[in-house]
Amino acid sequence: MDIAEIRKKAKNRATTSESDAAAPLPQVAPEPLAAAPLEARGEDEAAVRNAVAAVGSVPVVATPSGLDRLFSGTAGMQLVTEEAYQTTLASKDLQDEAEFSQYLAFQLGPEEYALDITRISEIIKPREYTHIPRVPGFILGLISLRGVVVPVFDLRQRFSLGEAQIGSASRIVVCREGDVTVGLLVDAINQVIRLTEDGIEPPPAVLCGVDRNLVDGVGRYQGRMIILLNLASVLDTETA
Repeated sequence: MDIAEIRKKAKNRATTSESDAAAPLPQVAPEPLAAAPLEARGEDEAAVRNAVAAVGSVPVVATPSGLDRLFSGTAGMQLVTEEAYQTTLASKDLQDEAEFSQYLAFQLGPEEYALDITRISEIIKPREYTHIPRVPGFILGLISLRGVVVPVFDLRQRFSLGEAQIGSASRIVVCREGDVTVGLLVDAINQVIRLTEDGIEPPPAVLCGVDRNLVDGVGRYQGRMIILLNLASVLDTETA
């Protein structure tokens, strides 16, 4: 074979290869999957389809959570503010104070007495006093309390219970009645008590060792009977 013929065959082969490469591959359409009959797939799928159709026609309502259910009943409820709470507490305190009266209870010998605590300025220990001539025996003398001259009464003598014996428990109760300030010497301070109106009885017709005019009433506190004194009458030196 000569060279010309060999070149011709090679050229024909190249042309054939290019034609094969440029030609598109035949498109084969996929065959659709044949749906199996409903009867062949069972009744469960039919139930699922019916349920899906029903859900699509009914609006979906969100189920409330536990907190939503808890607070759903408080829609019309107004929560109290801190200011209202403090006001309520203050009103309750004022109401409690209005229902009770406070007294300072103290000892004179074997008996217990009390004075309205609003009349008491302070309580001090006994101190040296200056005697006053020509005064009733129950007036022990004068003391100086922060520059103020204060007379001191011996309540034991005032109530005809004998003279006071000053000891470690003795105290002077400084009281005010109007513009007058007086110290009352007592044997001992017991406590502050609170009495209701129901716990106070009128003074009896006879009181041993105490003039009835000096008494406002008798208080009952924790099983004890406490004589409530009338401070104005106690300080009146003209009262027997």
